[in-house]
Amino acid sequence: MKKLLGIFLVVVAVLAAAAYWAYNSLDLIVRVAIEHYAPEIAGVSVKVRSVDISASDGRGTVKGLEIGNPAGFSAPRAASVGEIRVAVDPATVTAPIVRIRELTVDAPLITYERGDHGTNLQAIQKNIRRYIDQSGGPSESRPAESKHGRRKFIVDRLAIQGARVTMTNPALKGQGISFNLPDIELRDVGARQGGLTPSEIGNVVATELEARIAQRVLTNIDLLRKGGVGGAIDALKGLLR
Repeated sequence: MKKLLGIFLVVVAVLAAAAYWAYNSLDLIVRVAIEHYAPEIAGVSVKVRSVDISASDGRGTVKGLEIGNPAGFSAPRAASVGEIRVAVDPATVTAPIVRIRELTVDAPLITYERGDHGTNLQAIQKNIRRYIDQSGGPSESRPAESKHGRRKFIVDRLAIQGARVTMTNPALKGQGISFNLPDIELRDVGARQGGLTPSEIGNVVATELEARIAQRVLTNIDLLRKGGVGGAIDALKGLLR
């Protein structure tokens, strides 16, 4: 009986130590989750420089996020983000529907590259949609989200601010004409649907970005008349096809 009690106490101690480590290692856990699961959803490489998460108030930052370009595109990356700020309602962290009070993407640098079969952002969006639709669509069939069960999210405010876009094509090897993108603000993302999975929220963001950039390009054709790198004018006309 004493031996059994001793084993039980050891198990409790190990579990307590593991819980303490997890609570105090949220930064590492979130970073690993981003770099492991995001590429599976988006179909491109995803790296972060640092993560700082507070378990007590639900606030955190992700810095130095880099999103790779899909196969078939020449630019080194599709986007890089200086900082992402998030504020989660702590009371909902363990609930089936997590409420994110604010998600702000600050100063992203976006490459809008057109290939033979569309743009790089369209390719990433297709990867996300393919992931969502995989095996009929339930979250249990999607490995990157099945570990979290049916956990869904509602974002009260999602903002993309200070974005700068570079229009290019493979012939220009990542160079091109750059312009600022008006700030984007979305409210109550997922509220109408009773919550969205991370991949579904990613699809909302990718769709919005593609639409806003395409609109900006089509309403600013004069950008193509202002030069850029040598030969850019003729090469960039293909972006408007």
